Amino acid sequence: MALPSLQARLISRGLRRLIKPRKLQAGDVAMLRALMLALTRSSIPRGLRLERSNQPRGEWITPEHAPRRGRALLYLHGGGYICGAPRSHRAITTRLAQKLNIPVFALDYRLAPEHPFPAALEDAEAAWHWLRHQHGLRADRLWLAGDSAGGGLALALLLRLKQKGMAMPAAAALFSPWADLSMSGASYRENIPHCAWFMPQQIRLAARLYTGATALDDPHVSPLHGDLHGLPPLILHVSDSELLRDDTLHLARKAQAAGVMVQCKQWHGLPHAWPNFAGLMPEADLCLTESCRALELRCVPEPA
Repeated sequence: MALPSLQARLISRGLRRLIKPRKLQAGDVAMLRALMLALTRSSIPRGLRLERSNQPRGEWITPEHAPRRGRALLYLHGGGYICGAPRSHRAITTRLAQKLNIPVFALDYRLAPEHPFPAALEDAEAAWHWLRHQHGLRADRLWLAGDSAGGGLALALLLRLKQKGMAMPAAAALFSPWADLSMSGASYRENIPHCAWFMPQQIRLAARLYTGATALDDPHVSPLHGDLHGLPPLILHVSDSELLRDDTLHLARKAQAAGVMVQCKQWHGLPHAWPNFAGLMPEADLCLTESCRALELRCVPEPA
């Protein structure tokens, strides 16, 4: 197994010093939100156009030249359901727009603790219907993607659509999805020395702020515990060193057993949700490139 790049090792070292030691309390949410925005790069590369939306809240990132008509990707950002925004995840969304040459809509869903579950899921579902009906996009020509909590939210959206008998996207690409807020996997214990980002208590805090009185194993907050039959193809990426490793590995096994087409890659020694470091870490760019290639195979062809 290849060693992480120098860039990955340096970024992981910085995260261990800046984020992992923090003993967070519920009142630290504002600080976390400011810190996430400070750590991210929000510029829009040349050749892409940014357009903000107010209803639903979010932003379109669209290639200026020859964008594909009738296709789009809905992106749901990470941040533990308590922080993050479309702006904080542009390292991912801009590259998805470039590599796929399609518009990407990054949803600015409501955050906990001000708006606990089911607010984020309601916003994701509303955005899906908006893309389908207001923009006239066919479900089989839409893709879904997300990282960390956004990956879990994407899975919860798929379960909600299935529950209602509605058409689902052609495929979903998920980066280190937070699929089990009950933290039942062994990696939440085994990877404490190895994870660059978190300690378990930080994850428990975010889970409590988001779920409120809802059970942690409710499938709409922890999709790993749901019925995965009938879901569209899943493209999954996770690092072997992160606390959330088993969320992805257990999800892959359960989905495959349910007959879902799954492509799962486990990377070595990378920080949680590392595609957010695209442009700084070669593994991040490679992960996004591989994901886009896989998504391309899971969509209805262009009309003749």
